[in-house]
This record gives sequence, structure tokens and C-alpha cells, in this order.
Amino acid sequence: MPKAKSPASNPNVSPDPEQNGSTIRKAFFLEAAANLCTIPLVTNTHFTLSFLLNNTADLNSASILFARLFGGIVVGGLTSALLAGSTNTRNGIESRRPTYLMLGLGEAFLIPIFLLELLKDGSLDAAISKKVAMTSIVCLVPPFVWRMYVLCVRPDILGRYKEDKGSDGKAQSGTNYGTIRSCEE
Repeated sequence: MPKAKSPASNPNVSPDPEQNGSTIRKAFFLEAAANLCTIPLVTNTHFTLSFLLNNTADLNSASILFARLFGGIVVGGLTSALLAGSTNTRNGIESRRPTYLMLGLGEAFLIPIFLLELLKDGSLDAAISKKVAMTSIVCLVPPFVWRMYVLCVRPDILGRYKEDKGSDGKAQSGTNYGTIRSCEE
């Protein structure tokens, strides 16, 4: 029977000086900060939706609830995943690829939805105005292209780590799970 392994027993890691992930860490912080702009969707939903919806008569308790749920997912879920990935710890570095895959898939679904709304040309059937649909597409395409570039062309930007070795050549483990030592040490 295989032994169970505790995450606390993982060896300490140091960032790889060649690929320390500084570019992606900055991108994660920037996107996390931008996601905070959706807080009004949670805190002042009726006012925010009045700018986004094509017809304010469509505002009802269900649309307000779903807007709040969407805002909560963006602020609570996506932003926290980005902040976790911005750390130079074992977990942070290992979470960057799945985080970018998750966000990229979300954008891959949202862009066509907004494109369909744009094609409705502001008719009564359109849920949002042409301006909101176009602005949404313009805001989603550059990060989507960046993610595809990082994931498919330059995965080295995500960063790497090296497990610290002791004087005996074996990986060190201790109570400092995921601790990053500076490159100079």
C-alpha cells in the first residue's frame, strides 16, 4: 500500500533565475486589480446594470441576482486565483498554467456571446447595447490572445522553480512548505 504524502513534507523551492516568472506575476497582479472594477456589479447592481442593459425595463430581481453572482465569481473566484498564482511559491508557480487555461476558456466562451449580441444591432431582442458588446469584446480579446501566446508559444514565461538540495544531495524538507529563498542564497 502506498504511503500518503503530506503537502507539508514537500521540499523547499527556489525560483529558477533563468525563468522566475516576473512577467507573468506582473500580468496576474494587473488583471487581479482590473477585476476589482467589477465590485460595483455586486455592491450597486441596479445602477451598474442601467448602464449595461439595452432596455432598463429588463431590470428585475433575477437579472440583478445573476449579475451579482457573476460579479462574485469574478471578484471572489478569478481574482483570488490570480493573486494565488502571482506568488513565487510552489503552489503559485504550479497554479499559473491551470489559471490561464481556466480564464482563457471563459474568454473563449464569452467573446462569441458578446459577438452575437453585437450582431443583434441594438434591436429589441438585444440584451445589451452595441457599445457595451463592442467594449466587452475589445476588453476580452487582448487578454485572450496574451493567454494563448503564453500557453502555446512561450510557456517559459510562467516561471519555474528548483527544489532546494541539502549538503547530502537530497531534497530538503521542513516546516517551511513552499518557502522561496532569494536567488543570491
